Amino acid sequence: MELHTLENLHEDFETGVWKVRKFVLPNASEYLWDIDNIRWAETGLINAFGSNRFFDEASQMIANSIYLFQEGFFDAAFYSLRQSIEISIGTLYLTANPEKMNEWKKLEPGFESGKMANFLREHEPVFKEIRTKMSTFFDNIHAIQKKTNKYVHKQGFFSFYTTQRLSWSDHREEKIYNKIVADFEKTLKVAIGAVAVYRLAIDPLPIILMDAELMTRSGDFMTEPYSKEFVDKYIGLENIELYKQTEIYQDYKEWLMSQEKQNEAVYNIIHWQIIDRNKINDILAQIHLLSFTDRIAVAIIMSSIKIPQVYIAGCFHYCSEVKPLHSDMVIGETYYNDLLSKTEKYFNVPFKGGAYISRIKINNQFTYIESNDMFDESEIRVLNNIAETFEKECIKQEKEVLKWYEEQNGKE
Repeated sequence: MELHTLENLHEDFETGVWKVRKFVLPNASEYLWDIDNIRWAETGLINAFGSNRFFDEASQMIANSIYLFQEGFFDAAFYSLRQSIEISIGTLYLTANPEKMNEWKKLEPGFESGKMANFLREHEPVFKEIRTKMSTFFDNIHAIQKKTNKYVHKQGFFSFYTTQRLSWSDHREEKIYNKIVADFEKTLKVAIGAVAVYRLAIDPLPIILMDAELMTRSGDFMTEPYSKEFVDKYIGLENIELYKQTEIYQDYKEWLMSQEKQNEAVYNIIHWQIIDRNKINDILAQIHLLSFTDRIAVAIIMSSIKIPQVYIAGCFHYCSEVKPLHSDMVIGETYYNDLLSKTEKYFNVPFKGGAYISRIKINNQFTYIESNDMFDESEIRVLNNIAETFEKECIKQEKEVLKWYEEQNGKE
């Protein structure tokens, strides 16, 4: 008996007795790019932060389905799409019932998809309202799931691999092929849309941040907004208008509209960490909107025209309108610690492309300052003064926080 290796097994499935017909998905790359809308829409909510891993997994399952389908394993591809929806339901259930996470990890029963979906429909107010207002959207998901199950459970000869191989005419084989491709693409689009909407049951930021009026009043959230094209293609603009009527969306909108609108210069600092010295008056007009870290970066970059970029604590990267002498960007305190470990100099250490690196210490952490030329003595004095000023401010803020904490505990 011939020993099957990976190589000849591959041959058997390509041309031999177990040959599996591959499928062509012309828009595969486009679908994969679209899935990134979900991956980049991570939530920063502490109580729901764990959901990011579930939505990443759901995205991976959708990507897997695209690969499996093109390789010919269409039933496994349909199953992966079904699982992407079930994983999304699972994380909403666990977010609503965090005490059940340990049971889930221990593989205990009670986490069947239908059971969790029923709980969300009956007891989770945010999901319940979304589902009620977008009922047509969810009815379509249910209809597609029923169709998907026919492929997963092999009901109907069209779901058999052998049907294509044993078809008695090219016409019939092509008809079955086209049916499977059409069914898969329809299911794929519904699955992407479903996962994207389940994500919106955590918080509405992927939709909120699509609105420029709201975006210019927001902080630097880790959530990236969905694109208009993505929403139109997978959810439907009319469905999003229904979503915008929900309490969760309206609450976020009301809160953001109460915040001060950022001018362009301040917006670029908060959201892109770009500091333009030419717009210092606009920056100063709304400096109260900047974080403590933002303000350190502004002070440093304003101190010298030689500075193209700053790395606060080695991690928080800010750039100015000045072009650096090199195209590299390295983030990480360890890198700069290693770079400067062999010197006691704090300023004007040779760096990449003829640039220099300097450092100042604030609250026991180094900030690394890149310059296109060496700092002179007056510039070094200014930078040391910035370090001293912000060190004092940091100590002051820590004392205020400690005082507040002690007062709160005293009330209890």
